Amino acid sequence: MKKLNLIVFGAIMLSFTSLILFTCSNKNNSENVPEGSLTLNVGITVSVFDVYNSLKAATANFSVIIFNASDEVVVDYAHLSDVPDSIDLPAGNYYAIVSSGNNPDAAFEEPYYMGNSGYFTITPGQTTAANITCALTNIMVTVIYSNNVKSSYSSYSTNISNSGGELLFAENETRAGFFNTGPLHIESSLEYTDRNGDLQTKTLTGDIQDPQTGKHYEIHIDAALTNGNGIINVFLNDTAETEVVNINEGGQSSGGLGYGDLLITEIMYDPDSLNDSYGEWIELYNNTSNAINLKNLIIRRDSAANVHQINSDVIITSGSYAVLAKTDSAADQVDYVYGSAINLTNSGADLSLSTYGTDGTDGMVICEVDYGADGFITTPHGKSLQLDPSVTDVDAAKLGTNWCVSTAVYSTGDNGTPGAANTNCTP
Repeated sequence: MKKLNLIVFGAIMLSFTSLILFTCSNKNNSENVPEGSLTLNVGITVSVFDVYNSLKAATANFSVIIFNASDEVVVDYAHLSDVPDSIDLPAGNYYAIVSSGNNPDAAFEEPYYMGNSGYFTITPGQTTAANITCALTNIMVTVIYSNNVKSSYSSYSTNISNSGGELLFAENETRAGFFNTGPLHIESSLEYTDRNGDLQTKTLTGDIQDPQTGKHYEIHIDAALTNGNGIINVFLNDTAETEVVNINEGGQSSGGLGYGDLLITEIMYDPDSLNDSYGEWIELYNNTSNAINLKNLIIRRDSAANVHQINSDVIITSGSYAVLAKTDSAADQVDYVYGSAINLTNSGADLSLSTYGTDGTDGMVICEVDYGADGFITTPHGKSLQLDPSVTDVDAAKLGTNWCVSTAVYSTGDNGTPGAANTNCTP
């Protein structure tokens, strides 16, 4: 299966040379404001592995706007070619913004790049340098149909939309679509003729709840008539990683998840009221402002021998918890049962949650806790280990000093707060 990498990087070097434009004969004239001469050297490098020759780095359309410290426009050039070799500016503080084209809600072949220099100072008699890094700031989407779709269906199309607009990717569409920020909804319509000669339509739907700007989501549509099933694969193509998210028919997506979007906040690895094979559980917390579907994410303990792919929809709303457990009897609230695939050893283990990747072994780690590391309490028999509720940083959540033993009692008689906020850890 083809995977495309998108590399978007712009470097704009601004070199500002300040010159004194007044002489001894007028140095006592208080009405004269010293000026500096601004030399604008623009070098833009945008390196792109082109997507079907449709994505172009339209550097000629980059605009340059220079603002003063009061946010007033002092220089405005619609095109880089309009920028002169030297610009006279009064001494003072400024910043520059460089951008390309429009920033549409939804449009084909409309990549939007932008960079901000931050404040720089024009000082008479000195040379000032400022840097701008321009990056892709909208969301890139492409759609690819599998051979199953091409051979089984007479016509097919995919509509992708956000709150501001929508794009229709027809069967021969090779262009890249670009969207402004916000969740993306995917709906594929596949038409075929049944045995009675009647035209039928199969619809596949899914959502990318939190797509990230500057990234490329490659959506693969695959559906066969033999078993009636269909699937949407979303490949997140970044400069260093590929993330695969499966959206089953009628399901939701965990696409766009990043490091720290979910946290492991509580671990019951040594229950007392129930045998370990019945009473172990893990609590997860949604650390984002959007709902997250855990489906297809990978739970792993130490090695490939203790791994499980979540195989049903588990929706966690923003700021809420989900309990993943050995059995339904582990607690009053159990949102998902992973069964015997994951065994939480009492001596400590490296517990992680990852995206699927390409084959379930190479996904991106979302959160990870080694509860046998230094600083963790190692013998909380009948009591869960819990993360202090004030800790929401994913790296801080790895530290044993931010964990403690739960003092609250839950449904089985053991200590813990499965599915609810943890109690505070005392120093």
